[in-house]
Amino acid sequence: MLGSWHTFFSTQAEVSAALTGLVFVALSINLKQILSLPGLADRAGEALLLLLLPVFAGLAGVLPQASFRAFGAELLGLGLVEVTTVSMILIAGHDSAKSRPTFEYRIRVIGAEAGVVMTVIAGALLLAGHPGGLWCQVIGTGLCITAGVGDAWVLLVEILR
Repeated sequence: MLGSWHTFFSTQAEVSAALTGLVFVALSINLKQILSLPGLADRAGEALLLLLLPVFAGLAGVLPQASFRAFGAELLGLGLVEVTTVSMILIAGHDSAKSRPTFEYRIRVIGAEAGVVMTVIAGALLLAGHPGGLWCQVIGTGLCITAGVGDAWVLLVEILR
């Protein structure tokens, strides 16, 4: 059944890889400002992680797995590493976010955590043999891309305001 999802996972990896390049462009253009403002280097790392998760999940999705469970184990592992790392970045960035309106930080946290948590849920469902985990991964991919592009926007455009 994963064969019918091959195109989705391939496209997911390609789109996310291209968007990851956007973060590197933002870093190269605004490196001095990013390094001079507290919390922005961590935000760049967060953006990279959020955009790389769909790359790695997409690549795992095009591997010739033997079962949903094998793919689920791969997603669960990726998701757990990602949720831990992104959470650490968000916690570390809380103090630097205090100078901004509270709702901005809350939106950032909800967007970032929702995407990576959906990947954990997708992995757990697939590991349990439930094919609905594939749709959770679709949602997680969309959320990760949205949050990652939001971070890239801050690094590329908002930093200049």
